[in-house]
Amino acid sequence: MAESDNVNEYHAANRARWNHGAEAWAAMHDRRGTWRVAHRRPEQVFLPQEIELIGDVEGRRVCVLGSGDNLAVFAFAGMGARVTSVDISVEQLAVAQRRARELGLTIEFVESDVSDLGCLPDASFDLVYTGGHVAVWVSDLRTYYREAIRILRRKGLFLINEYHPFRRIWKGEESTLAVAYSYFDNGPHEYLASRDVLDKAQGEIKQFEFHWTVSEYLRAVIEQGVDLIRFEEIGDEAEGWEGAPLQGLPQKLLIAGRNS
Repeated sequence: MAESDNVNEYHAANRARWNHGAEAWAAMHDRRGTWRVAHRRPEQVFLPQEIELIGDVEGRRVCVLGSGDNLAVFAFAGMGARVTSVDISVEQLAVAQRRARELGLTIEFVESDVSDLGCLPDASFDLVYTGGHVAVWVSDLRTYYREAIRILRRKGLFLINEYHPFRRIWKGEESTLAVAYSYFDNGPHEYLASRDVLDKAQGEIKQFEFHWTVSEYLRAVIEQGVDLIRFEEIGDEAEGWEGAPLQGLPQKLLIAGRNS
């Protein structure tokens, strides 16, 4: 496993947070069985709009940034891609390596801060994907996306599926929507979290979040010189873990660009 230790103080704290939380996160996916089927059923990992954009990736080089639980990585591998999984947490990657061996998947795992991908050469991937909850842990969105485009080949696809930022501003009150942060307050927002990533109670593990607006996501992509081919807000269902009545608010922000 390749490794990079060039991380800032916020990212270093978040790396420690996910190293502590990797075991509980892995146990959750063991209970659900999601990682065992991701390589056979990519439609359970990706939105239909993503499947359409991804197309045929047989034999193509794909990089997943902020790979986390590696469900997207396994799905791409099952679709025939040559996949590189990049995450800041060595413990998350160790779990994914064990699972990949069990599933018989050949995947390259790289421990690195997504804002500093010096371990990966220029123009080396046909598709760069980042999805779920990645940008919230990253202190510089422009640098993050600049690195993503740097490693992308000409005409390659940069695909982003992020948790919609409208859902990050609320207090965790189950029956009432109450604003905790201004939509325009990027942070850093500091929390003391439990070692169990699924436990909402305050703990002793420091973590930092960065809340980006829709326009900041879009601008960070366009400024890299890519041709925007999809910009879409998807879904409006409440999710059980959110702790607030978010029904009716957009769930996902999908952005796709083609490297010029």
